[in-house]
Amino acid sequence: MFLHIHLARGGSAKPSGNWKSLKEFPNTVSKVVSMKAHVEAPLKEKFSGNPAALSKRAREIGGIDRTGDYGTADLAFLFQVLPRVPVMLVFWDAEPEDGFEAEVRLLFDQTITGHLDIESIMFLSERLKDLLC
Repeated sequence: MFLHIHLARGGSAKPSGNWKSLKEFPNTVSKVVSMKAHVEAPLKEKFSGNPAALSKRAREIGGIDRTGDYGTADLAFLFQVLPRVPVMLVFWDAEPEDGFEAEVRLLFDQTITGHLDIESIMFLSERLKDLLC
């Protein structure tokens, strides 16, 4: 179904390199809550205090290390889900002494909605979380 939706949308735009979080796309208010609960929270729980494990697992499933592109992040990995559908995972580890919890963000190229609908973006995000965890 995921590929069918991709083909049916007829997206032809190449990735722009302009990354956005899910909340920056139209009509995603309800999905942002799901993203936090079903994707970001489990990743935070699993890898908080252990970014090396996240890095290892990301590489195992084909992630490309882009940490150098994100100065404040502890990790950043690019996943090429489909030829024109990249996803960036950005991770900041917890700093309990400073009162900061771990943070995880999935970022999508601004062209993604030309390739996938919002439900498919959520499916993709949850599947990536499952592969990482």
